[in-house]
Amino acid sequence: MNTAVPVKSLSRGPMNHFFGYYAINAWDSSLRRHLALETSFHDRRPGPDDQAAIGLVDAQTCEFEPLAQTRAFNFQQGSMLHWIDAGFGEEFTHNDWEGDRLVSRATNPKTRARRTIEGAIEAVSPVQPVAIGLNFARMAHCRAVVGYANRMDASSIQKHPQDDGLWRLDLVSGKSELILSIAAVVAAHPHKLTKDGPAWLDHVYFNPSGRRLMFLCRVRSGEGSWHSSMWTVNSDGSELALQIDYGGWISHFAWVDQRRILVSTDAPGQADFYTFTDRQGDFQLFAGGHLQGHAAFSPDGRWIVYDTSPDKQENRSVRLYDMRTESDMLLGAFHHPKPYRGDVRCDPHPRWRPDGKALTFDSVHEGTRQIYLADMSSIVE
Repeated sequence: MNTAVPVKSLSRGPMNHFFGYYAINAWDSSLRRHLALETSFHDRRPGPDDQAAIGLVDAQTCEFEPLAQTRAFNFQQGSMLHWIDAGFGEEFTHNDWEGDRLVSRATNPKTRARRTIEGAIEAVSPVQPVAIGLNFARMAHCRAVVGYANRMDASSIQKHPQDDGLWRLDLVSGKSELILSIAAVVAAHPHKLTKDGPAWLDHVYFNPSGRRLMFLCRVRSGEGSWHSSMWTVNSDGSELALQIDYGGWISHFAWVDQRRILVSTDAPGQADFYTFTDRQGDFQLFAGGHLQGHAAFSPDGRWIVYDTSPDKQENRSVRLYDMRTESDMLLGAFHHPKPYRGDVRCDPHPRWRPDGKALTFDSVHEGTRQIYLADMSSIVE
């Protein structure tokens, strides 16, 4: 481990602990407790009967307090944990199974009260008690690494269903409604690449006002590979707009502000990070080719933390880009040996603490999958 800032283990073995995704707040309002999943294994993809404990890691003691369990998880996105405020006190959510139906649970860690919300949460609005849900059971048969293992008959998967897509979840009432179907997205832009295999929607993000969403529509080809397109839509399902067509490469992305989008793509020609304006296609190269991987803006918008793929020495790096000075620096390099590739890889998935003075990431460089905290106070102040 080679670091330019103080880095310490936030969780500890022998059990594995991870948050599983990036650009989501994992901290409670006290900034002392961090959401985490706990498993006894991390060297294979979870099966239908595997369970993960969900709870809080104390930043001072490194102790994990289990508060729930779920079979709805994977190692790439965890169980899409979120903190919410829906009028029931501070709660966290995780996805879960109720019989053969996906739901999300909202838990108050102080009272241990728990509520059930219809549908599995993907993204939570930054301004109101509303979330967008996805069918992670379908995704398990379209791209297993981001789905939740189940025993659904794969032959029952419809290619372009009318009754599945983006779901609006009311975090107060717990009710859900379909606002945009997969069939409607595919029909909005007929393309030869969408004809053969099943389509699914993935990677949903609210803009800062909560009024507009961006997401990917992905389709399996007859050869087994998949093709991506990028879309935006109002949070009520109206004004659907294609941003990047099928046939190219689209990866990580984020909202820069209400209308500008940051995306890793080869749509303008060369694969790199670009910014563009919603519905305008005015691509501009971003950060001079410095950026890679999963990028997360700091709370004040000045900094971007991001991770990298393994280098020749099998190290994965966490790096920082300064929007003001347009400079880039290494925060730390962490050894991720070859067994942790593909479906069991450990993307660091860096995420900021809400005060901007620390960030956390997942890593396997000490043999188990754990959460690490980087003290950023010497840089950001």
